[in-house]
Amino acid sequence: MVMLMGLRGTPFLYYGDEIGMPNTVVPDDRILDPVGVMHGPRLGRDGERTPMHWSPAPGGGFVEPGVEPWLPYGDYATCNVEDERRDPGSMLSLTRDLIGLRDSFPELRDGAYRTLQCSDDRLWAWLRGERTLVAVNISDSPAEVPDSDGILRICTDRSRDFARVDGALRLGPWEAAIVWLDAPRPA
Repeated sequence: MVMLMGLRGTPFLYYGDEIGMPNTVVPDDRILDPVGVMHGPRLGRDGERTPMHWSPAPGGGFVEPGVEPWLPYGDYATCNVEDERRDPGSMLSLTRDLIGLRDSFPELRDGAYRTLQCSDDRLWAWLRGERTLVAVNISDSPAEVPDSDGILRICTDRSRDFARVDGALRLGPWEAAIVWLDAPRPA
């Protein structure tokens, strides 16, 4: 989600992305997507088209309990909007905060994109505009982006939001962050 909101262009969320709703395994006899019917379920889109998980209640808040939808529900008890609304560390809260940050930081909407050269190939880091650093650790090991003095505006580890970064931005495994740099970063 940090990548999506930190890159150029218009972000697009498909329903369920905002809560981290996983794809659902759809049994072969329930495949409805024409691509899946013709070429097999691995190429079809049904796993992404299952009912939205609105609540942990039977039916997932999508239909009345006992009603069987066109595709299987998936695990609505562990991933649903109702529960995530109350959790400040949830994917829904992160998504909402990233949308708000993108709205309030013109550089995230309109700023130029410049890839930062990192000596660590576990990192993907870029600037939006002159002072907005977006960094993603795409590995199972910690990594760091040097020369990142500023304020960590948002992080996938929400306990780090608004923390001061002096020197290197340290990211845990699969962690991502957006930093408002103290000064423009030289090219």
